[in-house]
Amino acid sequence: MSNPRTRIDDAFGTALVRDRIVTAEALAAAISHSVDTHVPLQDALVGLGLVEERLAYLTLASAAGLPYADVRAIEPSPLARRLLPAPVARHYEVLPVSVDDREIRYATADPSDPAANRDVSMAAGRAAHAMLACRSDLTAALARSAGPGRIEQAGPLGQIETSSASRRRVLIVDDEATTRTLVRLLLERDGFEVLEAVNGREALELAARRDPDLIVMDLVMPELDGYGAIAELRRQPSHAATPIVVVTTEEGPAVEQRVITLGADDYILKPFEPTVLTSRIKSAFRRQRLGGR
Repeated sequence: MSNPRTRIDDAFGTALVRDRIVTAEALAAAISHSVDTHVPLQDALVGLGLVEERLAYLTLASAAGLPYADVRAIEPSPLARRLLPAPVARHYEVLPVSVDDREIRYATADPSDPAANRDVSMAAGRAAHAMLACRSDLTAALARSAGPGRIEQAGPLGQIETSSASRRRVLIVDDEATTRTLVRLLLERDGFEVLEAVNGREALELAARRDPDLIVMDLVMPELDGYGAIAELRRQPSHAATPIVVVTTEEGPAVEQRVITLGADDYILKPFEPTVLTSRIKSAFRRQRLGGR
């Protein structure tokens, strides 16, 4: 059975000849050049001057069944940037584009890299969906957003896991006892030590005494709400970089802006699936290990 790269290249080549973008002979020459130089077929076509880059990538996007992203006109979402650490973006040469509570979308010049999709998903704690972009545009966008250079990872992002979970302390801040109990049971099952606070004021006191490694913060609570608690935590040097995952009932673009303004690292919509919560917490620790915050 052919691999995804071969299947996509076959569909890409068929479309190029069918639409009379290149001749069969020119395509054969590009395929030979691609094999000899170990560059993707679309880049071989562009490098040989057979197809203009934008046309090559538009045709490839159609053949691969992916949306095309003109990254020259896209300003990546601030939260998407936060959820995809620069080392991951540079390693796979992908650009975070947008994010919501369920998925993250990213631009790539390689339509058939399952490792990239897996690690983007693991970093963000969401389903990852690729969009295709011209390589030259993507390279320029990455230089602006992630910095120059390419960082190689020692291994799959999944290896940055919960081997140290037993040493991780998570503070749950929520005035609903049922929610706290559910979260505590989920996290203790995965080996985390769990602390509980019923409002922001109690959370600040516990954070000062017990120094949690991560905080799950509800927003609407008595005495001191989540907004005030996060603001105060971020003013403290000891918690300026502690990962904070907000729990909220609000949905839509305003949520992202509020999360970023607060200084939190991610958000989860209520009611949430148990697996979503644990995925987001583990992803926050992975990003921290990669220097994502």
